[in-house]
Amino acid sequence: MKKDLQSALPGVTGHLDAVLIHANGKREDLGRISDGSKFRLIGRPIQWWRQLWGAMRELRLIRRSMGFAQFLERYGAVEQPESMIRLFRMPRVADLLMGRPDRRAAQFGLVVTGGANFLATDMASGQASPRISSMNFHDSGTGTVAATSTDSGLGAQAGPATRATGSQSNPATNQYKSVGLISYAGGLAITEWGLFSASTAGTMWDRRVFGAINVVSGDSIQYSYTLTISAGGS
Repeated sequence: MKKDLQSALPGVTGHLDAVLIHANGKREDLGRISDGSKFRLIGRPIQWWRQLWGAMRELRLIRRSMGFAQFLERYGAVEQPESMIRLFRMPRVADLLMGRPDRRAAQFGLVVTGGANFLATDMASGQASPRISSMNFHDSGTGTVAATSTDSGLGAQAGPATRATGSQSNPATNQYKSVGLISYAGGLAITEWGLFSASTAGTMWDRRVFGAINVVSGDSIQYSYTLTISAGGS
């Protein structure tokens, strides 16, 4: 049932995994750090659920008084999928998710506005600059404010001034992956990550905020970002 639901909601999703490499060489696999939710979410990352919550409140499909945490606990938690299934069976919710032209549709993406504009410019450039493949530079920081689509940079950049260049791959025909290693020269509590188009300045594609990863001098974090593009969107 979960697989059927996931295939019925096509789009673009990304996730971020990390490995903490201690100064002594010991590797600690931190797994997926894409979202900061206390819930194990069904199918989609925290940003997607937040935008769905906002759109449904605006359209009065749920009570305006329902907070985001309450919405997630009721409809998005893996432990109780029945509520989410009932919600998505509602015709107006289905219209919202599928972007029917006769309804007010919400867009559920992961990239920030600057990244989306960068992609559109690339598609119209006729092989000229900019190139979307340049979104391959990893940066990190200590900012804790939640990521939004209007972000253009990290909340509080921390670590090397020059971003780490990623190793790019195509693990599946509809996936893009970039793996970057950032080394740290001092003690920090890393709480955010971003993918950019250049080693300094440039345009940000995606920003993630997560629980603190504590590092000391000599430690490194290997970030693995995977973007999956599914067919069938409007």
